[in-house]
Amino acid sequence: MTSPFTPEDPQPLHQQGGDARQTREAVERVLDWYKARLATTRTGSHDPDQVAAWRTGRDQALDDLERLEDAEEDETVQIALLYAARLKELTES
Repeated sequence: MTSPFTPEDPQPLHQQGGDARQTREAVERVLDWYKARLATTRTGSHDPDQVAAWRTGRDQALDDLERLEDAEEDETVQIALLYAARLKELTES
């Protein structure tokens, strides 16, 4: 069976199920990063503003996971781009 795309053709931006799964994984990785930071607040003193920012980030990630359930293709791509950038920012800091 031949593929509908030849190697010269661009791959579609949204593939059935694939983008949503990859986006969910990216959001979950960011969510895990925030959860790990928040877990450290139980054992030591942290800047209250930083802790509040971590909580806000965690809550936004939870909301975005819910949004992905019904997201259209364009919204899925927007969330994917946002969380790819956020994950890079968090892991490089």
